[in-house]
Amino acid sequence: MKLTAMSFNIRYDKPDPDERNWRVRREAVAALIAHYSPDIIGTQEARANQLLDLHRLLPKYQSLGSDRRGTGLDEHCAILYQPSRLKCLETYEFWLSETPDIVGSITEAWGNPYPRMVTGAKFRTLEGQTLQFYNTHLDYYSDKAKDLGAKCIQEHFCQLDLTKDYLFLTGDFNVNSQQLPRQILTQPLQTEIKLKDALADLELAEQMSFNNYTDTPYLAIDTIYYDNRLQLDWVKVDPCRWLNLIPSDHYPVIAAFTLP
Repeated sequence: MKLTAMSFNIRYDKPDPDERNWRVRREAVAALIAHYSPDIIGTQEARANQLLDLHRLLPKYQSLGSDRRGTGLDEHCAILYQPSRLKCLETYEFWLSETPDIVGSITEAWGNPYPRMVTGAKFRTLEGQTLQFYNTHLDYYSDKAKDLGAKCIQEHFCQLDLTKDYLFLTGDFNVNSQQLPRQILTQPLQTEIKLKDALADLELAEQMSFNNYTDTPYLAIDTIYYDNRLQLDWVKVDPCRWLNLIPSDHYPVIAAFTLP
């Protein structure tokens, strides 16, 4: 079974000027996604109106996940997937705080100004394999929140039964691969099971994803983590313009895997 995944921070809809405005660039975002046609996508920052636009422009995708405050009005860590390729069996959500089951929760001592969350789901492929796919967006402001958020995710993963399921994590981690939060995420989960960074073997210049609406990305803060029992076929950060536009202030990470 071949599976293609994407991690894509699409930049939240705000009154950005000119080509940065969502109404201008939404078709470019959709064109990029349609080109790769990934089976599953972890998105960051999308608001409800942006998800509705993507559903209209990309009708073969469904989405899941609530927003970080649980009001429907804030940013989502939404997962988009093709139901013709993957059957959704369960969905999960938890918040990166000392009370992860409380919607919109923040632990004040961690220092993050906004709630941070994880959206997850269990899927079955057409060939019968099962996978657990998670998506997150770590805090941009507080190092403590980043460290403890990654620890919260890792502790959740350590409690999973992964004997029959393969594990994925996509996200905007707001740190590079050498910093503590991402080191935490690659620690062993269970006997002989751990996550691997799909971009780890690329040159650093090829890992750069944050571009701030320039043609030259300069921060390597987005990636796809995958189960070490899987084969990584290829991976890339796409630094291209689509419809002659830079689609977001982050370039997407795309990877293809073989599931045994």
